[in-house]
Amino acid sequence: MLCELCGKDVARTRTVFIEGSILSVCNECARFGTEPSGPVPARRLGNPVVAEGLERRQRRLTERDVYAMAPAEELVPDFGMRIRHAREARGWKQADLGAKINERASVVAKLETSGMIPSDSLARKLERTLEIKLREKPEPVATKRQASRAPMTLGDLVKIEDK
Repeated sequence: MLCELCGKDVARTRTVFIEGSILSVCNECARFGTEPSGPVPARRLGNPVVAEGLERRQRRLTERDVYAMAPAEELVPDFGMRIRHAREARGWKQADLGAKINERASVVAKLETSGMIPSDSLARKLERTLEIKLREKPEPVATKRQASRAPMTLGDLVKIEDK
């Protein structure tokens, strides 16, 4: 269950009056209110907006594996050269290519000089129009694994020097 005051996930909540509202809170937050003396009036289920906000906060605060979230494809480093060569091979001017992809000629010029990095949608348009590949799967990065033995301490270093 979630505490309606701090959002903590707890096994058991207590019902208390806080500033005229009846809330289900954890034991730590119960000190901010008073226990009801009589029967607690029936109340509808919690505010869905509050519950959604608490769920969003919980998702945001959970740890994520950044290696698992790596993009499927990355932009190639020489994308500007590839765009220019493909355009020139077709005999198009920058304005012609810009008209075909619904962009200005200045955008095409900036892309060819690598002065601008294309968005994913623009890269897809360029790939389709010029029939080239601007995005590739990245090479897997080798991560450093921790050794199975304990890290070296100063005492270990002194023992090594004494030998």
